[in-house]
Order: sequence, then structure tokens, then C-alpha cells
Amino acid sequence: MNKLLLVGLTCTSLLVALPEKGYCHGGQYRGPGDVVPPNPGGGRSTGGPSGPTTGGPAGPSTPGPSGPATPGPSGPATGGPAGPAAAKGPTTGGRGVVLDDDLTRWEFWWEFNKDPYIRLKDAIHSGGIQTGSDDFFLGHTRKPESSDTLKPSNEDVLNSILPALKKALDSTDNRDIASSCMVAMAKIGKDHPDFMLLDKVFAPHLTSKDQEIREVAALSIGIAGLTGKAGESVNTLIDLALDNPAGRAKTARSDVDDRTRTFATYGLGLIAYANGNIDVKRTVFTALQQILNDEKLSKSRNIRVAALNAVKLLNLSGQSSEEKTLLEDAIVLLKNYYLKEVGAGDQAIIAHCPTAIAKLLGRDHEKSAEFKEMFARDLEGKNKKHTQNEIFESCALALGQMVKPVDDDKSKDKDAEYCKILLDQAKNNKDAQTKYFCWLALGQIGGKANHDLLVKEFDNSKGQPRSWIAMAMGIQTFHKNDLLRKENSMPEPDRAFGEALKNSLDEKTDQVLAAEAVALGLMQYKDTADAVRQLLVKNSNREELAGYLCIALALMDDKHSIEDIKAIVAKSVRRPELLKQAAIALGKLGDKTIADELLKLLTDGEKNLAKLSAIASALGFIGDRRTIEPLKTLLFDTQLTELSRAFAAVALGGVADKEKLPWNSKIGVNLNYRASVETLTDKGNATGILDIL
Repeated sequence: MNKLLLVGLTCTSLLVALPEKGYCHGGQYRGPGDVVPPNPGGGRSTGGPSGPTTGGPAGPSTPGPSGPATPGPSGPATGGPAGPAAAKGPTTGGRGVVLDDDLTRWEFWWEFNKDPYIRLKDAIHSGGIQTGSDDFFLGHTRKPESSDTLKPSNEDVLNSILPALKKALDSTDNRDIASSCMVAMAKIGKDHPDFMLLDKVFAPHLTSKDQEIREVAALSIGIAGLTGKAGESVNTLIDLALDNPAGRAKTARSDVDDRTRTFATYGLGLIAYANGNIDVKRTVFTALQQILNDEKLSKSRNIRVAALNAVKLLNLSGQSSEEKTLLEDAIVLLKNYYLKEVGAGDQAIIAHCPTAIAKLLGRDHEKSAEFKEMFARDLEGKNKKHTQNEIFESCALALGQMVKPVDDDKSKDKDAEYCKILLDQAKNNKDAQTKYFCWLALGQIGGKANHDLLVKEFDNSKGQPRSWIAMAMGIQTFHKNDLLRKENSMPEPDRAFGEALKNSLDEKTDQVLAAEAVALGLMQYKDTADAVRQLLVKNSNREELAGYLCIALALMDDKHSIEDIKAIVAKSVRRPELLKQAAIALGKLGDKTIADELLKLLTDGEKNLAKLSAIASALGFIGDRRTIEPLKTLLFDTQLTELSRAFAAVALGGVADKEKLPWNSKIGVNLNYRASVETLTDKGNATGILDIL
């Protein structure tokens, strides 16, 4: 059965080996490669890829955590600008099927976390001076060029896009078109004067005989973020998630299937995140608490993972007494769940607690101290009840979000101690992924002590560790510069980091070279722009590397690269992933002509799936209002395949998206994707929450 694959990142070498089929209501959102993490219970081994798992990422073992989604034909994704496919392991040849892959590569983390760094919609919709650009610091005397001219207006959305998507939805029985239209309207998140999204779009599809349509309808209620007149949306999702009589009635079934319950649970978290009303947040939390505390309601691993990740989406500032109380209740729930005695297999489930706690508390909350101590000791393996790699990985990620920066590595401060523990585990932990997350955490924490440490370790490293340390350097500088800009201060180039990376641009391994380039882009080290641009011209035929070089130059805001990247777009019609990444880079760089070029490519020449999906994907990411009418024409062009028309719906949803970042980035960022289940990210079928448009 054909399913719509709307891909955020694909291994391009697989495109020639796979048939032209897609995957329903989603597609690969993140993660290169065709591999699955080891099943739970693997102890502290480094864990190579296991075989396929049924029901999850294409393969046996539904209970086992699945890996990032598998590549298939490329297509649009809501996941923000996608990077090109990552460097691969051994293959059958230059364009052959990948036989081996490594989940510990930096590219996996980047694809799940890149959206807050790229911020493509900010660049596209501003129409003028970009934060972080040279012009940003010249003051406000310079008049921006036609600010917001590319952003769709409210009239565009209400009078053109929503009616078109509703008409397409009502006139089809095709799963691909129907699911794409629902998610697109959910991303817009506006009721139309003639129809309410809940009543006329989502609720009717909850009774579909097609499970995938039902689960998309449930999730779309959450993506839309609308509570309804009297909380109908929240109540509908609670009924579905709890599988109560009202939920069964809404699906016209004797029970609500586990996948629909799971997607409804994620939907509850999304509605709580989008709404500042404390009563809505409390209502959602009460339902999630019921799921996690009632074993009858949480038999499914998928539902438990969904509930834990939904709790982290409560989005509590803690300013009011009600929010403080709710935050305390949420932390108690997560702590107790984390400390439950569970078998080796279920430790991949409780591994979602540390990152959820870190998201809710951050670095400054008074309760952070307790959990930093707990996670540091668990990372060291001192809790004999927590023995699985997923636990250690999550603790490293959580510490990266909770530990405060330290300037003196000889300080007696507890945060200095935690940094030393991270360094020790980065060097000595038996699990490769834990090591790499520790390097990353040191970069996220920042501070002079970690800065000097990373410079030293980068010079002494090679291979995989070198790529992760490079990313840690880029991330540390990005966050430091971002903070300075918010304070209206001019960042100074980080010479120590920049020169270390610049001197390594003769790196022979594509994977490491790509990491170094992206890191230089993150720190906007413009002294290397000429060198990176030369690498792009030299390696334009190496699709994966060239794609990351395009992204690096865009992050660097190197306007001199525009013509070189345009040349890549012109010759990449048969290289869809590079085409997409180059187009996204041009959008980030402020090139106003890229949407016109993509539309020409979309309607000219052969209309193969990979080409259409890549172009529609880029159009959705870029969000140029001038593409609305051409995309509507494609949506109703019956001469096109139904899958191609579905891509047009996806692009329309991207153009009019209410959020600056992809809706599922709030779930995927700082997530331990190695502790996955099939409804979180699904390699083979691309139907996990992070795989959907």
C-alpha cells in the first residue's frame, strides 16, 4: 500500500534503489540511515544496529525502540529545513544501497535539533535586516526592504488556502491527500468563518475505517492548538487518550486503538503548550497523570512515551502560584516515574524522564540542584537499578540543559563537578552515544572552562569524536552570541574555536568535514567563508557534503555564496536532496528569486516523485506567499498523481504555518532519539510523531 513519504532528510543513495512509493500522513522527519538502535536490555554495550522491527521501523520487535526514520523517496516535511543525507557506512557502490550505518553520527542529532538554529521562517518573512547580520548592528536608520512581503496575509489564509484545502479534503478518498490536507490545516490553526476545524475537518475523520486517517485526525486537533468554544478539543483528545466510552463513540468503535490513543496523547501536550490558560494546562496534566499512574491505561509502550513527552510540553513559566503548583506536581510525577523499578526493556521508556525534567526546570529553578545530582550519579553508573545505555544518554542530555556555565575548572562549585563528570564520561563511558552526548552537553553548558577544554580536545581528536566536539564548539558559540544579540551587544568572533576549525578544513572524511563546516556556520565565523565556499565548488558532486556546506554558508550569512548555490540548484534537478538544501540555503540568505525558480522546476520537465517532493518541500519551508496560487493549481490537477497533489497540500500548509518553527520541533529538540518507539520515529513506515509533516 502506498503511503505518503514527506521526508525531512533522506539518504540519497537509496533513491535509485527504492520504488516510487510514499508513506501516509507523514514521512521521514529526521535522521539519516536505514538502521535501528539495539533492542532494550542491551546493557552498557555500544550497541550496533539491530535487525528490522515489525510495526516500528520496518522490522521485528515492536517493543524495541526504533531508530530515526528510514530514507525513502524524498518529500516535504514540516521539520524545517532539512540537511542533506549524512555520511554513510559501507555501501555496495557509489550509488548503491547502504549496507551499514552508525546511529552515533552527529548528523542524527543535528537533524532532530537543527530548527532553532536555522530559523528559516525568521529569515524569509522578515524581508529586511536579519538578527545576527552585519546590518543588524547598524541601527534602525536603515529602512528594511518591504518587511513581511513574503509572509501570507490573514486574507490569503482565510480566503484562499483554507478553502482550497477543505475542498480537496472533501473531494477525495485518497489517504495521502486527506491526511496531508488535515495536517496542513492544523498547522495553519485557524477556524474559517464557514467551518470550524474540529467540527468540520478533524472530528468527522475520527470515524474513518482507516487507522492512519483516525490517528492523523486526532493529532491534527493538537497541532491546531485550538481549545474550542468550551474546551471541546481538549475533551475530545482526553476521551480518545483514555479510551473511555465517549472516546469510543467519537471513533465509532468498540475501543480506541493504541496508535490513535498515542497520537491523541501527544495532541494534549501540544494544546497545553500552545495555551496560556492554566486551567487548560491543569486539565491536560490530570489526564496525563491518570495515564501514567493507571497500568490498565498505559500497557502500551507508545502511550507511556507519549504521556511523558506530553508532560514536558506543559510550557510552564512558574510565574503564578497556580503555575508553580502545577510545575511541582509535574516534576513529582516525572521523578516518581523515573525512580520506578522496571526491567531492562522498560528503561528505554523511563529514559524520557530526565530530558522532560530538564525542559521543565532549565538551569535556574531551585529544584534543578536535586536532579543535577541525581542525573550525574546515574550517568556515572552509581544507580544499580539504572543499567541501560538509554538512561546514561538521557542523563547526559539533561545535564547539558541544567548545569550552569563555569569559568574556572578548579572551582569547588557543584556545576564544575558535573562538568568534570561529563568530561570523564566523554572519555571513558563504554557506550559511544553516551560519550558523544557528553561532549555535546559540555558545549551546551558553555563557560570559559568548557570552552578551553573543547579547544584542547578538538586538537587531540579525530574521527567521530572530532565531529561531535566541533558541533559542541559551534553550539556553545551560537548560544553565547544569541544571548549577546538579545542584549543588543555585538558578538566578537571566537578566534580560538574559529581558527581551530579553520585549520582543519583539509579534513579528508566527509562526515567530519561537514560537522566542522556547520560548526563554523553556527558561530558565524566569516573569516572561513571563502574557504567553505571553495569547498562547495570543489565538492558540488558529493551530494551529502555539498548540502551541509550550503547550510553552513547560509548559517554564516555569506551573501557572496548566493551565485554558487544558485548554480547548484540549476544542475541538481536529478539530485533532489541537494536541490532542496541549496534552495533552503538561498531562502535563509534572503534570495527573493528562489521561489520563482522552484516553481519553474516544479512545472517544467519530468515530474518524478523525488523531484516533486524535494521542490514542494523547499517551497513549504520557504513560505513565500507568491507560491499559493501555483500550489493550489497543482493540488487540483487531476493529471498529476495523487501523491504529487498531496505534496502540494503539504507545501501550502508550510507556507501558511502559524508557527515559526515546525510543530514537532518542540518534541524533537533535546530528545533522546535513541530511546525511541515506533510512534515517536519510525524507520520503515515513517509514521512516527517526528516523521509527520
